[in-house]
Amino acid sequence: MNTSKTVTCSFTLDRDIYNAYKGIVVKNNQNVKENLINYMLDVIKYETPNAETIEAIKEVQRLKKDPNKKTYNSFSEILAEIEDE
Repeated sequence: MNTSKTVTCSFTLDRDIYNAYKGIVVKNNQNVKENLINYMLDVIKYETPNAETIEAIKEVQRLKKDPNKKTYNSFSEILAEIEDE
């Protein structure tokens, strides 16, 4: 019985899709395997496969940690600031 905690994944993918994906991933200093693993971990962590939602959650987490972030006491303050611009 195999008790290994790893699995080998193998699938067929259109070469143009792979090359386009790899091109984007390499620009971000990653490799395809590393990027896919990180994406899978984000899906598990946030229980959503939507990359835009994941980035929004990460942005909120960063903002919560930022001691210099601007805060508002009401929605009216936000609207007033937008109107002043």
